[in-house]
Amino acid sequence: MRPAARSTRTSLIAAASLTAVALGISACATTGAVDSPDSTVVDTTEDPVDSGNGAKSDANPSGAVASRDDGDRSITTIGIAEPYVPSAEGSNTDDYRCFLIDLDFDTDQFITGVRFAPGNPAVVHHAIVYRVEPDQVDDARAKDAEDIEQGWSCFGGPGLPPSSVEDAVTAVQGNAWLAAWAPGGRESRTPEGTGVPVSAGSAAVLQVHYNMRGGQGPDETQVHLRTEPGTADLIPLDTYLLPAPVEIPCLPDESGPLCDREAAVTDVITRFGGESLRTIWGLQFICDGDLVNPKAGATQTCEHTARSDIRVYAAAGHMHLLGRSLTIDHVSEAGDDRILDITNWDFDNQARVWLDSPVEVAQGDVLRISCTHDASLRRSLPELADLPPRHVVWGDGTADEMCLGILTIAQV
Repeated sequence: MRPAARSTRTSLIAAASLTAVALGISACATTGAVDSPDSTVVDTTEDPVDSGNGAKSDANPSGAVASRDDGDRSITTIGIAEPYVPSAEGSNTDDYRCFLIDLDFDTDQFITGVRFAPGNPAVVHHAIVYRVEPDQVDDARAKDAEDIEQGWSCFGGPGLPPSSVEDAVTAVQGNAWLAAWAPGGRESRTPEGTGVPVSAGSAAVLQVHYNMRGGQGPDETQVHLRTEPGTADLIPLDTYLLPAPVEIPCLPDESGPLCDREAAVTDVITRFGGESLRTIWGLQFICDGDLVNPKAGATQTCEHTARSDIRVYAAAGHMHLLGRSLTIDHVSEAGDDRILDITNWDFDNQARVWLDSPVEVAQGDVLRISCTHDASLRRSLPELADLPPRHVVWGDGTADEMCLGILTIAQV
């Protein structure tokens, strides 16, 4: 193969891998760390339309709403309009549901604060608000209309085509994330002089991951967004995701059918669909792993090269219940600089950490994510103790695992 052809083929494979990972990463970022309690609560469920158990209604086909606070017009509340009851098929105990919301922004806006209010904390594992650009709104409405129930099933992500301002790389880096919540998250305010931009005519998708191993019952999660006009002199912020593979083998004294990696991967595909395989494969590709015989071990690492100059304002990590520790490092010609160091992972405290001073990352510098998991925790955690031993790979379920760094950044 000629060098030019090989380069083109490699680029196409890389783009396909990144697209697969982008579709598969809907992990549980955080929006905590700034203790600025906001008591504003807007009731968006008054006089609901009785459309049954989570079914769409003619009055509200999207199953979600946005409203302004009459006392403070800078607060927009988005959320589930009618109680949604999570459900799952077969042995699955996780339900990912997406709800389309018309933000009703007539002009450009900045999001400068977020507070999530999980309606049923026993079942809400995490929630993400995705920005839907104006040129994606019709596709989102079509996606919503495909499912007769409230919202639509969305393991991995909303399943929308990239917007005109995205490519495969920016999609996997998480630029479409407006906000996210996981246990431990509190109200989050962006640093003074900054905000997350939202264009006029945009919509949003509220994705909620329900873990039915944790509980049952209906949910009406809401999210309160604090806004400023798009004309404000603010630095626009984005989300930058740093995923790494997960390959946790069974312990030496464990055995069973799912200790075979191929069987474990097949099980994940059965529960969450074919995109799961493309995510597992794509993570090996972009992290220079072995696609045929990936390296198994408690600790997994991935190095991401910065495509442009960026400034890092905050960092968070995400794993599930087998997590032990997580680090994010900035590697440059000047040496290694640790951005985030979680030495004792606590699933119930995934708050984002705002840095004392922003970290300047130059184009070509490396951002390295490293996660350590502990398969022995499976025996001591009530949520996992009754499950058979398994080789654990990246998966959407609470009993599966992830390794993800989440940075809040600005382009420089």
